[in-house]
Amino acid sequence: MAPRAALRSVLVALPLLAAGCTVPVAGALDDGEANQIVVDLVRASVDAVKEADPTAEGRWRVAVARDDVPRALATLRDEELPRPSPPGVLDAVGKGALVPSEAAEHAQIVAGMAGDLQRTLEQIDGVLRARVHLSVPEARPFRDEAPPRGSASVLLAHRGSSPPLSADAVQRLVAGAVTGLLASDVTVVMVARPAPVVSPGGNLGHVGPIAVARTSLRGLQAALLGLVALVAGLAAATLVLYSRLSRARAELARPAGKP
Repeated sequence: MAPRAALRSVLVALPLLAAGCTVPVAGALDDGEANQIVVDLVRASVDAVKEADPTAEGRWRVAVARDDVPRALATLRDEELPRPSPPGVLDAVGKGALVPSEAAEHAQIVAGMAGDLQRTLEQIDGVLRARVHLSVPEARPFRDEAPPRGSASVLLAHRGSSPPLSADAVQRLVAGAVTGLLASDVTVVMVARPAPVVSPGGNLGHVGPIAVARTSLRGLQAALLGLVALVAGLAAATLVLYSRLSRARAELARPAGKP
């Protein structure tokens, strides 16, 4: 009975070991969001993998090792990920009232322009969060007086002490996207966020009581799964041999002439 008990234990441990490797920490992401989260987690010494999200068709999720879940969630919080996607001009046009007024339509377009600028700034490496506020007066083509000048303000949160781009570059970017807006009309406020601190043991992962470098974590998990499968095969072979040996002993012990 010992081989049977060993085989049952191995077969029970195999799916548990395979199922307990990774835990999803973010889901329903588009390809760009998932890639950004993986990059930021790996940069924080958290081994992450992107995989198709079974709960959302055409979307992705990011999973990490079970022991890395607290550090992964803390990194996502510090990096403000995943970031909400603001509506752009194409999203804003045509929404709202069935027959929107000129003022409402203008406000929607301005909000969409601000959303497009925000997305552009947040795609720059090192930018954690961007907020763009535009004040663009309506055009008055049938009036003689010139419209008042517009203005804009940008709040940029970045990682580390040095911003990834200068305030002048932000001013030129925003002014170039809005007709009639001058770079001098754009106010930029930079907010520095401290770089994430990696603990001394942050480069170590654990598989049960075994501690290894995170770069070797998945290799060790795969090796353990292979070892468990090998032990299961050996246990099955031992069980077959044991059964055959038992039958052979029974035949030898049977008196001659008896069926």
